[in-house]
Amino acid sequence: MIDRLCKLIVDQHEGKKLTVPAAGQQVWFWFQELDAQRTGNGYGPNALGFVAIAEWARLRGLVLKQWQLDAILALDIKRRQVMTPKDEEPEKAEVVSERPLTSRLFDALFPSKRR
Repeated sequence: MIDRLCKLIVDQHEGKKLTVPAAGQQVWFWFQELDAQRTGNGYGPNALGFVAIAEWARLRGLVLKQWQLDAILALDIKRRQVMTPKDEEPEKAEVVSERPLTSRLFDALFPSKRR
């Protein structure tokens, strides 16, 4: 069930039509509610965390079953994986010189750094 719910995150991100399994509809609704309250840090969405989930459940008067908590945490991980900006290919280091940097070469390049 958790894997099927996590696939919904990917489908949602890709703009596909979502078909939520009947057994997971309540957990999906809860996750959507929690997800809407999420903050970000500029590098992607922040994790929901146990404290936020516990406080949300307390405010809603819910006692989550273990599988429901596991599903919310798995959905959170999948959401952050999908939403985190992908780094482009790292730039290859430009080769400036074939000569290795030795202490003599460093001293020649930066004479004021000598002790």
